[in-house]
Amino acid sequence: MMRLLPLLALTLFACKDDGSTPEDTNIGGTDSGPSEVIDNDGDGVPAEEDCDDDDAAVNPAAAEICDGVDNNCDGEVDGANAEGATSWYPDTDGDGYGVEEGAVIDCEAPSGFVAEAQDCVPDDAAFYPGAPETDCLDPNDYNCDGSVGFADGDGDGFAACEECDDGSAAVNPDATEVCDGVDNNCDAVTDGADAADASTWYQDADTDGYGDLDFSTLACEQPAGYAADSTDCDDAQATVNPGATELCNLVDDDCDTLIDEDAADASVWYDDGDGDGYGDPDASLSACEQPSGAVADNTDCDDTDGDVSPADAEICDGLDNNCDGSVDEGAADDAATWYNDSDGDGYGDAGSSVSACEAPTGYVSDATDCDDGEGAVNPGEDEVCDGVDNDCDGLTDDSSATDAKTYYSDADGDSYGNASSVLKACSKPTGAVGNKKDCDDGDSAVSPAASEVCDGIDNNCDGLTDDGSAIDATSYYLDGDCDGFGDASALTPSCTSLGDDYTTDSSDCDDADARSFPSATEVCEGRRQRL
Repeated sequence: MMRLLPLLALTLFACKDDGSTPEDTNIGGTDSGPSEVIDNDGDGVPAEEDCDDDDAAVNPAAAEICDGVDNNCDGEVDGANAEGATSWYPDTDGDGYGVEEGAVIDCEAPSGFVAEAQDCVPDDAAFYPGAPETDCLDPNDYNCDGSVGFADGDGDGFAACEECDDGSAAVNPDATEVCDGVDNNCDAVTDGADAADASTWYQDADTDGYGDLDFSTLACEQPAGYAADSTDCDDAQATVNPGATELCNLVDDDCDTLIDEDAADASVWYDDGDGDGYGDPDASLSACEQPSGAVADNTDCDDTDGDVSPADAEICDGLDNNCDGSVDEGAADDAATWYNDSDGDGYGDAGSSVSACEAPTGYVSDATDCDDGEGAVNPGEDEVCDGVDNDCDGLTDDSSATDAKTYYSDADGDSYGNASSVLKACSKPTGAVGNKKDCDDGDSAVSPAASEVCDGIDNNCDGLTDDGSAIDATSYYLDGDCDGFGDASALTPSCTSLGDDYTTDSSDCDDADARSFPSATEVCEGRRQRL
């Protein structure tokens, strides 16, 4: 079949008589193009040449092995050429021993074949290596050792029929059984429990490598289910033995007679001397259950003070109350706020503060400094006229300035101020003047610069109303002699009449004589007489 494949390939790809190849031939009247090579298992052998195209380990180039599969696709499964094939010997008498003649090589023993080939009488099942020879009168060599009857080949005092190995003087019924792979005392037991150097083995029911002292056996080799160690305290639990790890389970896992001691999964507990629920990190112990007076927490920084723990609030008392590693830090409940006093004037900057139990260097409790870079500016300073808010009252060069000038309101704009409306300022305010001479700041016609007139008002603010200084005041002259004519030298200006003792006429030439006046009749007395 394998020889036909190349020929078939040559036939398929040979040119036709007209020069075309099979790929050029329209088979079935349909042009299907080049044939697709199928190789499902990817072993490089096309499916048509592969006897199992679903197994890459099976193909014509594979080696045949003993696995029940035709690995190399030669039509034979396993066989004498398969890797792992061995020799098998015909056992015609069924005694378990065969002969070399007629041996076959195969992966499995054919029916009637065995692996041993030392049978000395192949057609009689009573003859085979190790067969019993109990009758010393029997001339047959049943055990195929070459000796029969009373022959003592090894000179040990026992005939071949009385012992199990007449070729070794150390093997006979009187020999001491030892652990050497030989039936030394010919009791049909090799390396039995009676071997002088047999070891004691202990039942290992839980197969953990440790045996039960109460159940033992002697053997040269370790029996299945037994161990050399006898220290298992519970041979029904594989997790309980001297090599096990002690755990918190109320069991003596490591067989040291102690329960849950130094358990691997034990919890660490810390002494809580002050009973605040927080333990001392320097006083710990391991235990499966929480001991009295101990807790799982180890964050107490003073286990002698119940008011000191991570749960307590920090206060200003010289202690690390909350165990954060800091004493009286700014977060203390009763910490004060301190303000930076950069200029050292005793007043701090409200915008630069810290919380602390004690004032840090350069900080004060006051927060009213409006310029912490200038020592002469703070609420304790006097305001002065310098363009700076010296006293930090929010006002610059206001009326509180010690060198502020006094101004008076000039409501009527006549340049004279109202004495009852005082204004203190570093510079003259709008609508104010430096004098207080106006007696009526609601009337611009009334001021020291105005002329007094007879109008019932103190126009010139001299404290007098309609006094003789009025520009429209009437001139009155004293009329001492009541003749209707006054003395020109005794003038009194007035806005109102001065009575009968005054007249507006100033032509009297003798105001002491009523007979003398401008309209009097002249008489020879050297006097003028009234006409």
